[in-house]
Amino acid sequence: MSELYYRHLDGGYYRLVSFGRSADTDGEVAIYQHLWPFDASWWTRDRAEFLARFSPISADELGTAVRGDRAAAQVAVNAAKAARRAGKPAS
Repeated sequence: MSELYYRHLDGGYYRLVSFGRSADTDGEVAIYQHLWPFDASWWTRDRAEFLARFSPISADELGTAVRGDRAAAQVAVNAAKAARRAGKPAS
């Protein structure tokens, strides 16, 4: 699988590593890595949920993002996540 980059609806940037199967449910999962604006970390999520919450982006878009203000991006992502969880549109 070539490098596939995604943006979460809250604004974080990720690299899709692969799709696989859950050992617990046998359901399909996405295996992905958080790239920016927080520290790199590995995640799994139900494939359908991943595809609903993440949009594919180009390597150029990722490059532009990582040259931005990390602290401001962290605040924006946290605010978007809090608003989504509260059922409110992000400001």
